[in-house]
Amino acid sequence: MATAGAGTEAALSAASGRSGATAVCLVSVAVGVLTLYWISRSLDADADRAVRCWLDQHRKGRLDEVAAGTGLRPATARLSLVRQARSAGVTVSGDQHRPVYRLVD
Repeated sequence: MATAGAGTEAALSAASGRSGATAVCLVSVAVGVLTLYWISRSLDADADRAVRCWLDQHRKGRLDEVAAGTGLRPATARLSLVRQARSAGVTVSGDQHRPVYRLVD
């Protein structure tokens, strides 16, 4: 909400001819967006590490087991497993509806 408010203020400033205030608002919006991006990437990396560690200890597991074992929400664990499967860090086998995930050696 803060970035939307700053963006609105920037638009109003531009319309009224206050270019200095507009620049400050746009910079603050950019800083906010970059901060949120960095936080998101950091949380993704933490989730990936937790999933890899759990799979390293248990060798294989289904989504519900990985989520329960890591303390992650199932959606977060699923996103992490999909990211790692796409980067060839995890293999997927078994049923399409209940796949089994294994860490690549």
